[in-house]
This record gives sequence, C-alpha cells and structure tokens, in this order.
Amino acid sequence: MSWLADIFFPKRAITLFMTLVVKNEEDIIEQHIRFHCAMGVDGFIVSSHNCTDGTNSILQKLKNEGLVREILYRTTPEHQHRVWVNEMMQIAKKKYKADWIINSDADEFYYSTKLNLKESIAECHGANLLEVDSIFLFPSTNKDFLKNSYFVTRPFQAFEAKMLGINNDSRYEDFIGPQGCTKVILKMKDVLKLVDGNHDAKMRRPVRAHTAGIRLYHYHIRSYKGWEEKVARWQEAVFKMPGSMGEHMKKMVLLYQKGELPKEFEAKFGDSMKEFLLQQGVVSYDPSVCNFLLYKNIIN
Repeated sequence: MSWLADIFFPKRAITLFMTLVVKNEEDIIEQHIRFHCAMGVDGFIVSSHNCTDGTNSILQKLKNEGLVREILYRTTPEHQHRVWVNEMMQIAKKKYKADWIINSDADEFYYSTKLNLKESIAECHGANLLEVDSIFLFPSTNKDFLKNSYFVTRPFQAFEAKMLGINNDSRYEDFIGPQGCTKVILKMKDVLKLVDGNHDAKMRRPVRAHTAGIRLYHYHIRSYKGWEEKVARWQEAVFKMPGSMGEHMKKMVLLYQKGELPKEFEAKFGDSMKEFLLQQGVVSYDPSVCNFLLYKNIIN
C-alpha cells in the first residue's frame, strides 16, 4: 500500500543548488539568478574571479536577499574552473545538504516546461545524471538581448550544407552539425569526478536519463560588444593551447588584433544571414525564457 508509505514516510522534497563561476557578468548575472530562483533553485554558490565591473555589488545585493548563499572571491591570475566548481559542490553538499546540483555559467538559462526544475528532475526516477539539450542565441544589435528570442534550433545537417554549397564557408561553421551541446544535472551523492564545461561527470553506479522537460538556452554571444570583450580576454591564454586546440578561438583573436572583428560579426550574424537561416528553418523564434522573465517581473 504505497499510499500508507506516503503517509507514514513522506518523501522529502529535493534540495537543488546551483554553482556559478563568473567574471564581469553585470549585464546578465542578476537576471540569471532571479530566473533560476523562480524556477525552483534553492540556493546559489558563486565564485567571482577578479571581477572589475559591477558584478560583485550585484552578488552582494542578492546575498543580502538570501538568494546567493556564498560568494567566493578568486584572485589567482589563472582560471581554475574545475577546482573551484568542486569546492563549491562540496559546500553545497556538506553545508546546505544539496541533493542535486547544476554547475552553470552566467549565460546559461535552464528552462523547465513545468516551470519548476525540481519537478522536472523528480520525473526522472532512478537516474543520477540528467542530460539536458541546449540551443544557442542568434545575437542581434539590440542591447536588450534577453528580449531577443531567436535561437539556433535546427542546425544544418552536413548533407544540407554540402547541397547548399556552404560546407566550406567559415561564416556558417556555427550553424552546421549537432545542435547545441549537452550539459548535465547531477545527483550529489553519486558524483565522483567532473568533466570541464559541465558536459559530463563520472558517477558512482551511473544511471543516465535524457530529460525533455528541461532545455538550456545559451546566451553565449549577446551582442557585438560582449563578443569583442570575450575575444579580447582569450588573448591571455589562447596561443598557449597545444596543437590544434582552440583553432576557432585563435582565428577570432587574430581578427580582433587586425581590427576585422566587426566585419566578421556582420558576416556571421547580420540581417542577411538571419533572414537566410530563418528561411532554412535553422533559426527560429522561441520566447520561452523572455516570457517567463516578464511574467516574474525580472525584466520589463
């Protein structure tokens, strides 16, 4: 009699935490945290790496409100992402008794079709690693990027690109191949080792499930200005990468150094490209995140 078990041994609601490593994210960090709080995340642990904009003030405000539980200020020159995420996960597990963890970036919005991430997680009975599909924003010149709801939802298959004669054209390289990338949501007690980028993890007795009830909207390029700042930051380390690693990043840095990055942005993300990709069904309109932010009065 399962109903008797539910009465005498009621199931405890899961505790869901999120970790973040941030650097100069003042344009998105508050909306990101308030969005996920409204989606059911119980608390946030944030590593702030040498921020020089208003990010730290925003984080402190959110900590005063009780949304952010811990802010860890990282001052080393090098970016020690995996080390920091592991430390934050242990804090979430030991101090806050987190059952599940999402290791996110500030530009990643996890949207639950139930409007509650914990409910979507609970549907995946028995699993301890949930795989989440992602889609990427198609950027625009509009400064209010969270209201720009055009995403790359159906990249070209290789045969389509070949048929259209765009398979060797670098302008289209971001729109050919697998859709987005897979990220994972993890059951804390079974995590043994992380993979950089939150694409996978080594688990104790792994039980994987693909959750169609959660989709990741990735605002990786929000505007030209943000893209230029990102490419400028790559200069510090990109040419130290061995062999063919980071070829795309190296190319963008060289264009930046030559002053040719605006031209590259227009070629990849300008109006003519957008119109073509809309016609081909590669880019489409999806206001899910924007509508939820408006509904919760996070943006107006």
